[in-house]
Amino acid sequence: MMKTVLEKAKEKLRIRINMTLEGEPAKWLTEWRRRGLITSYTDAVIQALRAMKEKVTEQDLKSAQLGNIKGVEEEWQ
Repeated sequence: MMKTVLEKAKEKLRIRINMTLEGEPAKWLTEWRRRGLITSYTDAVIQALRAMKEKVTEQDLKSAQLGNIKGVEEEWQ
């Protein structure tokens, strides 16, 4: 049976990450969990991805602003 567009849109995209951390990253997670900054290692991965997305969004915005400034400068020349 074919799924409708609405049914497909309702499906959640899922990615399974199965990994082992060693060294400093493992120490960070252990310490953050002990301090209550993260509730689980899954929570830590989600928080890290959100932080990275925020940084990438900021960089994209700065890049767009720089492009706009260059465009305005070219208009004045």
